[in-house]
Amino acid sequence: MIINRKDVIWTYLGKFFTVGVNIILLPLVMAALSESELGLWYVFASISQIVSLFDFGFSATISRHMTYAFSGAGKLEKTYVTDSVFNKPNEQLMAEIIVTCRMVYLVISSTGLLVMSTAGTVYIYHVMHDDIQGTFLYAWGLYVISVFLNMFYGYWSALLHGIGAVSEQNRMAVISKVIQLLTAAVLLASGAGLTGFVLSYLVSGVSLRILGKIYFRKKTEVLNLKETVRMSRVRNCFSVIWTTAWRDGLIMLSQYFSTQANTLLCAYYIDLKVTGVYGVVTQLVTVLSSVASAYFSAYQPQYSNACLIRDTAEQKRITCTTDFIYKIIFWSGMAATILFGLPVLRILRPDMEIEIPVLFFTGFFYYLYNQQGLFVSMIASSNRILCCRSYVVTAVCSFCCSLILVRNFQAGIWGIIAAGLITNLLYNNWKWPLFVLRELDISYLDIYREGYKNCSQTLRKITGKYSRTRKN
Repeated sequence: MIINRKDVIWTYLGKFFTVGVNIILLPLVMAALSESELGLWYVFASISQIVSLFDFGFSATISRHMTYAFSGAGKLEKTYVTDSVFNKPNEQLMAEIIVTCRMVYLVISSTGLLVMSTAGTVYIYHVMHDDIQGTFLYAWGLYVISVFLNMFYGYWSALLHGIGAVSEQNRMAVISKVIQLLTAAVLLASGAGLTGFVLSYLVSGVSLRILGKIYFRKKTEVLNLKETVRMSRVRNCFSVIWTTAWRDGLIMLSQYFSTQANTLLCAYYIDLKVTGVYGVVTQLVTVLSSVASAYFSAYQPQYSNACLIRDTAEQKRITCTTDFIYKIIFWSGMAATILFGLPVLRILRPDMEIEIPVLFFTGFFYYLYNQQGLFVSMIASSNRILCCRSYVVTAVCSFCCSLILVRNFQAGIWGIIAAGLITNLLYNNWKWPLFVLRELDISYLDIYREGYKNCSQTLRKITGKYSRTRKN
């Protein structure tokens, strides 16, 4: 399995549009939505993040096992990776994974629909207090449907990523987000408000899933994946996947309570105006960290393949390059946001006060948190989920500290930032990067030396190819 430059470029574009669509729309959103509507949108997003936890690690686990099957694994193992490898995709194993996916995601999406329709609606009533409006409830109903459809067809992206169709996976993400941008721009400009924003999200989600199905069938048309799969094989496949999926799920749950749950604390214990400020800040740094980690997103199937065939040299190369690029892009982006982004936001919304220290320390927290996540993903690529316990303990401590600081000491946003930063610095921030570096015999200096060398070689190839094209 080989990932090329086209895959990397499309991954960066896909990451930018997926997490950056709301940043691109931010000027229009700030002009078109009231403070209550803006805060309520971030509450919607936080609730959907809770529901997405019902995925419980299946997406990452299915993608990883699909990579093994597509790379020729003879069978799936509950822990680590099999030694039985063939020279062609294991079509029977791939068919079993696809059927298992459909059954699992039907249950997941139905459960999510039930929870959002009941408990989610009760929470929306509570945070709105006496300001509840019919249009807000209509927007919420559309959002519930949107999340259900996205969850139900969500496995197509995981399957595409698993077979190394990285450019196709990100191309469909770009197309769907462009559709969302155009739809939102028209609806918000016409005065549709929050309902228009939610409707654009619905249209984007539906188009994404349709494209995913089309791209997957096109990439696998030469394979025989329509074989009848016995129920006993599905049960066995689910049993193997579940062994690591539940651990991935606990990590996802922990990540939510360490990050996204803070928005709900703001809305519940402070107010929607402060929630809007916190939502914008976390949105900015989330975009930075997501784009900065795009390199590994592109190369993760190849990294999993290297783990399968025990190619340590390739693992070292991807590890060094990943961390080097992550550092450069994130901190360059932070500097640009502080120097240029904040002044633009002040012009667009003079009443929204975003302090530089708040942005910087929130960014520092997300930088460390997502960096450790990259190394955890590298470990998981060999089908080992080692950080489950430490993530759960840290998340519980972080959430409890945030709750105490916000509710009992009225520490506001600073209480949330401090709780997350301190609890993660105690262990996870340094433990998992150090674990990978020691296992692959990489020094910290190697990250900069090898990372810079690999990036320079790639740039020379690109510029050389461009020069030859110009001459021709």
